[in-house]
Amino acid sequence: MNIPRLLRAALLPAAALTLIAGPVVVESASAAGTLSVSKASLSSGRLTVEGSGASTGFISARSTTSAAGIRAGLDGIFKIQASGFTAPDCRVVLQDSNDVRLTVTLSGCTPSVAPVTSPAPPAGTCVITPPDGPATLPVNKSGAVWFHTTGCNTTASGTTTPVRWSLVSGAVPTGMSAPYFSGQTGGNIIGTPTVIGSYRFTVQVTDSAGQTDQESYTVNVG
Repeated sequence: MNIPRLLRAALLPAAALTLIAGPVVVESASAAGTLSVSKASLSSGRLTVEGSGASTGFISARSTTSAAGIRAGLDGIFKIQASGFTAPDCRVVLQDSNDVRLTVTLSGCTPSVAPVTSPAPPAGTCVITPPDGPATLPVNKSGAVWFHTTGCNTTASGTTTPVRWSLVSGAVPTGMSAPYFSGQTGGNIIGTPTVIGSYRFTVQVTDSAGQTDQESYTVNVG
């Protein structure tokens, strides 16, 4: 996953979420913002987002799996370009230095969300604690969904090593990115969900001894 640590502060969805590939479509925007986009495309891993109305300073374009950015000009005009960029749901969230956000759909992009399947059983003693039920997050407000484990080995390599998390299927909410480790045995997805819908995804944990487990989560954004 190629999301720079700098941008971290800021999975197949249910029927309520529609994936669109086509012309630029504004999904949500801050009422106080003036961000506008004239071009937003993703083809063969090449991202291009052009627009205006950004506050002076850094502006980022972030998908659920990648991030890129550039400094906007004094006139508010920006052009973000990046290679090797991925966006499973064909959306990016723009965010300028005043925290104004704008969610756009990328033209030339083909959705690549893997359908959610039944989680694989644990291979060892490292086990993800099943969720109590769907998580609910408010739209356009920062939030997190946490994962917890028991029985994981974090010292097999000779040093203390946090468990590793990966997304194996589905999609996290647009505006969030994941998964990251938190402490030695936990993890989470974090960010500001910007598109209302129901999202289902499966994560995998791997400890330093190579033990794995998978668990599925549902996150409702509204």
